[in-house]
Amino acid sequence: MDEIAQMAVELGYSSIGLADFNMNNLRFASSLKEKFSSYGLDLITRVDLHADSLGELKRLLRFFRRKVEVISVFCDDLQIARLAARDRRVDLLNFDSMSWRENFFDLAEAKLALNGGSALEINLTDFIGKADVGSMIKMLRVLSENVKLARRLGVPIIFSSGARNILEMRAPRDLAAIGSLFNLTEYECRASVSSVPMEIVSRNRAKLSESFILPGVWLVKEGGSNGKVEEK
Repeated sequence: MDEIAQMAVELGYSSIGLADFNMNNLRFASSLKEKFSSYGLDLITRVDLHADSLGELKRLLRFFRRKVEVISVFCDDLQIARLAARDRRVDLLNFDSMSWRENFFDLAEAKLALNGGSALEINLTDFIGKADVGSMIKMLRVLSENVKLARRLGVPIIFSSGARNILEMRAPRDLAAIGSLFNLTEYECRASVSSVPMEIVSRNRAKLSESFILPGVWLVKEGGSNGKVEEK
């Protein structure tokens, strides 16, 4: 973890999301946050969900939603994609694992994502190490269609490294540059690696606070241990 933190600092990050959390290591989240904080980094706890059925995805969402700050779902089939898009417990929709076979991010999916408050995530690792040029061209075409649709409907777009080791980590400006492949403006490119993901994190941290009761309802303390419920 020290190598990851050191590399993140060198690349110019102030916040970094770690997607290695699972049911077995969540207990280490607090200590890891302290370690990254010693490097001047804000560690964002994240989990990437790969579910084989709707029941499994629902079970995982119930377990993780109150335990991590960001939840990403890899949409490997249409039913998983639809449930993930409409479930407000899901923050990020990821289609990279199947983008060169069948594209599930269609108009219906985009509308569900917009209503559900989830964002479309694209990883830089999608562009690295593909077997042949043909697969790369098809993948870029599909991702371009997805970004165009998301942009038209107002679905937030996030570009991430998808790094599995420190060698795959990239600077924020490199991630933002991905947007130029899809004709995004400079502002949109910068927002995709800064304000858009941090808005999700801030929203979820507020929900994870002790004062949160349900969307729009918070417990407001007025001295001592007494409090009152307030709608916002």
